[in-house]
Amino acid sequence: MNTPFSYALLIAALAGLAAPKAAAQPPASAIQTPAHPRLYFTANDLPRLRAARSDGVHARIWKNIERSAAWCLTQTPRKEWIAPVTPDPIYENLYDRFYAIMADLAISEHLAFAYALSGDARYGDAARDWVLASCRAWKREADDAPDGAKAYAVCRLLKGLAVGYDLAFDRFSDSERQEVRGTLVEIGGKYFDGYFSTPTIAGPTFHTHHAVVEWGSFGVAALALLNETPQAQAWLDATVKKFDEHLLPMGVADDGAQTEGGTFWASTMHYRLFFMDALRRVTGRDLFTKHADQMHDELALASIATHRRPGYDQDHANVVLEPSYGQLDYYAPVLLFLAREYRRGLDQHLALWDETLGDIQKTRYVTPHGEPLLFELGGYAFVWFDPTVEAKAEASKLSYPFPSVDEAYLRTSWQSDDLLVGIRKGEVVVHAGGMPALIEPMAGRDGPALKLRSTQDDGTTAVALFADEANEKSLQVTLDRKERKVTLRRSKLGPWSWWCHGTPTRDGDSLIWPQGVRLHVTAGKITSVEPDGYGPRLATGFLKLQLVDPAFRTFPQVTINPAADETVVVEVTAAKPQGGK
Repeated sequence: MNTPFSYALLIAALAGLAAPKAAAQPPASAIQTPAHPRLYFTANDLPRLRAARSDGVHARIWKNIERSAAWCLTQTPRKEWIAPVTPDPIYENLYDRFYAIMADLAISEHLAFAYALSGDARYGDAARDWVLASCRAWKREADDAPDGAKAYAVCRLLKGLAVGYDLAFDRFSDSERQEVRGTLVEIGGKYFDGYFSTPTIAGPTFHTHHAVVEWGSFGVAALALLNETPQAQAWLDATVKKFDEHLLPMGVADDGAQTEGGTFWASTMHYRLFFMDALRRVTGRDLFTKHADQMHDELALASIATHRRPGYDQDHANVVLEPSYGQLDYYAPVLLFLAREYRRGLDQHLALWDETLGDIQKTRYVTPHGEPLLFELGGYAFVWFDPTVEAKAEASKLSYPFPSVDEAYLRTSWQSDDLLVGIRKGEVVVHAGGMPALIEPMAGRDGPALKLRSTQDDGTTAVALFADEANEKSLQVTLDRKERKVTLRRSKLGPWSWWCHGTPTRDGDSLIWPQGVRLHVTAGKITSVEPDGYGPRLATGFLKLQLVDPAFRTFPQVTINPAADETVVVEVTAAKPQGGK
């Protein structure tokens, strides 16, 4: 999700955009902490970064940053704290608080990046106002004892305040800087003593997604305050130790998957990069070289299907087997960094399929009280993009099995809009012609839960077998690259209902899309095609909290009954994509 980092000085010389690597790893006491900004670039970098706004891909990213920043300027900073509520049976209060903090600090960070990269005082003053408003609205997070239910959101607060403080530092007065530092120290200190220092949170069993987000956020706060408050060094030492011993060696499975899901892989990588990039710049400590083998990109390479274009996404729109908020705009900034750090041309190739690079990410997830879930990755995309890495669609590997999570992905090529199939525990998504033409996962419905038994690939034909031998249930997926055909053979899995994007025309036991995609049932029979049969409802909190969806729509739903021998066989063929490299 490798080339050694010895390329970093070359990158810096050519583009002036990469973080320089220290020649050695000096002790922390020997490092002269620079003035702000320091986390993701320094004042010396700003002339080059600002000049890059008019050049090539950077110009495209900047245009998106600027558009989102203009939207941020229309928003009003929060004034009132959302206090914890107990009991919270459908998790409404938990998600109001979480989404509110995410949105507040996404706007703060986006405006701070827009200011630093442009020098435009409008953005800087707005970033200052949002950071101060967040300090005042959320400072009471220090009132109660820390606990795991609050830590995820509270740590995101610390990270956002720290980034805004760092990037827009010169827009704050001395008293305002003291206010921000005081808020970070009060909340951060309480969580360090009462949460991060506890045996469970400091120990090896706490190492998956939540651990990376919480510790990574806490570490960014420590780096922003280093040499400014006496607590910061102890916070930083604990975070580096945690990353080095637990979060990097154990946070992602050996095969490159994240056991909690693909979006958790992306978020895990975000918070690794947020901390590790800043750590190297501020202290000279390089974790990227030591842990290069743990910086996996395989899941993204396996699952990205097509370009991501502006507007709200639907599930599986450009990343198969993932929800609407976990599409290419969520993955691409990670790939840009990995491309820069390890000179991975394929990562660069796929990342640049995201036409929204630079945008603040507005998801379709909104609580009943109107709190939207936002992510800020736009500024990071600008800083992490390195134009000296050539985007190359050159890799012989086109099949990606992930036994740790019972997933497999079979690709036809590295062209956008080409044929790609993803299977998770026996549930299938087939992407062809730039759209998901067959989608089995449905919200609130359990899938078949088959185990991945084998994958084979001779270059022309790839086969993945999923099975539950005890009940004689199986799914075999065969991708014929020469014929541009996927064959799905289901045995003893009963009637099969799935949904799709686009508007297919039915012709007996065939469906035909205008994009040049054709689906034909060779064993079994299509019993119904309902044009508006599936309307995915967004919910969270174990599906107890129904969310407000600003882009709700319905989709065709298809049902196929098995043949007499309890099999269903479906063939999906696709035309060769036009261009799209």
